[in-house]
Amino acid sequence: MKKIIFILTCLSTLGGHLVAQNPKWFKKAAKAQISIVTMNEKGDMLQSGSGFFIDKNGTALADYQLFKQASKAKVVSGEGKEYEVEAIVGVSSLYDLVKFRVKTDKDTPALTISDRMGVKHEHVYVLPYPTKENKMCVNDTLHDIQKFNEKYGYYTLGRPLDEKYLNSPVMDEEGEVLGMIQRKANASATTSYAVSVAYGNTLCTNGMSSADNDLNAIHIRKALPADEADIRTFLFMTAARSDSATYNQYLNDYAEQFPKSSEPYTQRADFYMAHGNYAAAEEDMNAAMDVAEKKDEVYYAFSKLLYELNLKPGYTVYKDWDMNKSLSLAGEAYKQNPLPLYTLQEGNTLYALKDYEKAFEKYLSLTGTNMRSANLFLYAAQCKRMAGADTLQILALQDSAVACFSKPYLKDAAPALLERSNTLLALGRYRDAILDLNEYEHLMGDELTAYFYYRREQAEMQCRMFQQAVDDIDRAIRMEPKEPLYHAERAVVYYRIGEFAEALSSAKKSAELNPEFGDAYRLMGICQLKLNRREEGLAHLKKAAELGDESAQAILQSEEAGNGEKP
Repeated sequence: MKKIIFILTCLSTLGGHLVAQNPKWFKKAAKAQISIVTMNEKGDMLQSGSGFFIDKNGTALADYQLFKQASKAKVVSGEGKEYEVEAIVGVSSLYDLVKFRVKTDKDTPALTISDRMGVKHEHVYVLPYPTKENKMCVNDTLHDIQKFNEKYGYYTLGRPLDEKYLNSPVMDEEGEVLGMIQRKANASATTSYAVSVAYGNTLCTNGMSSADNDLNAIHIRKALPADEADIRTFLFMTAARSDSATYNQYLNDYAEQFPKSSEPYTQRADFYMAHGNYAAAEEDMNAAMDVAEKKDEVYYAFSKLLYELNLKPGYTVYKDWDMNKSLSLAGEAYKQNPLPLYTLQEGNTLYALKDYEKAFEKYLSLTGTNMRSANLFLYAAQCKRMAGADTLQILALQDSAVACFSKPYLKDAAPALLERSNTLLALGRYRDAILDLNEYEHLMGDELTAYFYYRREQAEMQCRMFQQAVDDIDRAIRMEPKEPLYHAERAVVYYRIGEFAEALSSAKKSAELNPEFGDAYRLMGICQLKLNRREEGLAHLKKAAELGDESAQAILQSEEAGNGEKP
């Protein structure tokens, strides 16, 4: 660290065309200049350089390459004060710029950014980082100006400058900063370049910044966007990418940035609940209620948090934070503002409390609102199923769910079709179930599982659609070749169509995959009986019976009585 501080406070002498006397604003401007050292996660130095503050809140500019791959950074101001870089505000790899903020509780000296673009041939001063050996400005002129982004200047200076001038501010006669010296394109360059500081000041994060590769190449925490909606998007996108401590700091920044909004407190309460810090979560929920203009939104948010918390395995109830409390909060939200969304939350909590009839009433009541959807009918159907209602009642609700969609169906109809197919199978309406399963297959495509084909094959067998059944069970096996159940089912299919040798082959494969699978030995036995291999067949039936297969025992008894058996 001593080495780092030494580098920060003792920069080398800079060459150039020095003025005979510095402008009157020089000393004040020099205080805004900073030296910078970037470090890796272990604290080892990566690079050193310079930059300058552009506002009193500790916001500064430097070159992007200086910060790339850095996990930490420290700066020392022209006044000798040391600061820690706390956040990256924005970057531009194209213009080699980084805007960052240091941690400070006092105003920092800063350069004043000119509100105009420089003009060609304008006299300017280049301010080197001041040292004992070098306290003089460099005279220069704006040799050429290229406008970019409609109002910003990319400046060509009249003479080359040493690399040690990198990131030095380019000032006008009034002491306002126009540009920042850029890295030389090559060692033999006869000119120097500066990029607009006004442009650098526009750099900022937005809702999608967590996916910005240039920002992510710097491992220092990012500043939150200025807009609250963007912050919510940023936090959502960042949650999976950040470690717990960094994400917690983002939530703290959000609360500090928008102290009168309830959202940062409810989001941070969610974080605390997830980490078992219920006292802190309670404090934040109280704070959210204190600042909220719309109390119903906080009641609803609190209800959802407690609902999810109580569904979490291993949760030990904190104070009165149980599912009944969640229901009460949802009801309070509805009293404050009778929105259908709050009724849905009541339905969800009632279902979790196993009060299926009341949950059914809540869900069904919503089908007459602007929230009407297939899912509501499916939720209501599930309530009836859990309450032990007649299967035809369940089917009627699922019919209503499917009726929410029109043909040709889109993918969002898939859950309703699948649920109805299961009920149709339970009712023995196999052909109707197959129609729904065919629609489901068309919608889901490559997302289908082996179990889907196994289920449809069983329905096809009931309808004597043997070729379709063969195709489906073969498809299931291709998807999960090591599942003994599917090989056993293939044996059943081929037995039913009289292909006993093929059925025996599948049964053997099933037994190889699971030597304790009684069904496989039973199927081997009955196939061998059909192939007139009675001794082997009886041996395998006995093996199945020993494994607890009652059907095998019945077949053995039937064989002893001289009657054949089906699988």
